[in-house]
Amino acid sequence: MERLRIASFDLAEERIAWEGLASACSPPIRQLGAFLLVGFATFIATTTAVVLFYNLFGTRTMEGQGVAVPPGAFYTALAFSVALGVGGYLLWLVRSLRTYHAFTKVLRRGGLYPKLPTAKGLRAYSDEQLLALRSRYENLSQEWLKRLFESTFGFDTDDSFTLGPLSVLPGTFEMNSLRVQWEASLILRSEDQPEISWWTESRYGLLPRKTDEMRKLVYALRYTEDSVRALKRRYGYRADHWHTTVPEGKLWDAVRDYEDARRIQAALNRKSRVR
Repeated sequence: MERLRIASFDLAEERIAWEGLASACSPPIRQLGAFLLVGFATFIATTTAVVLFYNLFGTRTMEGQGVAVPPGAFYTALAFSVALGVGGYLLWLVRSLRTYHAFTKVLRRGGLYPKLPTAKGLRAYSDEQLLALRSRYENLSQEWLKRLFESTFGFDTDDSFTLGPLSVLPGTFEMNSLRVQWEASLILRSEDQPEISWWTESRYGLLPRKTDEMRKLVYALRYTEDSVRALKRRYGYRADHWHTTVPEGKLWDAVRDYEDARRIQAALNRKSRVR
């Protein structure tokens, strides 16, 4: 945090601050389910331990029969498990909101707008994240969510991005041109930009992320797999037959996307095994 107590950020520091803000926005429904699962597992373990305890050390009314467990012991185990699950969730929620508000202050000190991540352009977003977001936008069915992506990132169905095969790749001239298109669109939509609140980010993951090697691979897998799915829908599910179905000018790019998806998946599998 000490590195961020400055009047303005360079790009690396800006991404660190956005990553801190985004890390405080885990999906609340998923977290609630996880804590309730912990509470349920605790209840099963506790009641099993109570039954074993009474059968080992309790007084038997008849030889060869089990020992009756007092109902109060079950209710105590249930109350403890519910308190553990709900209490743990509430503790996580409070800590998450505190962390979120702490990083909003950090971003404001750097002259940024925590709820408007693209108010000053797209520079905090890596090429890989932008392409993954644009690929998601391509496949959205809810109109209101498509409008959210359009207003936040400047996406448009008529821009130069296409899937099946991919028309742009990270770090290329075409990608830079696409950024210019999106930022020009953002300027036109500047008055209509929606705020990305804690709740919105928790559900949709729209804030800039620090791009380590693993996350770059995850983003790359998203848009390459989307492109391969589009290719299969258009030209057949047998990639070895694409040479007869894919137009000649697109065949090389189609094969590139297919091989990239396999290579990236293999790389992620290797890294997950190492971890």
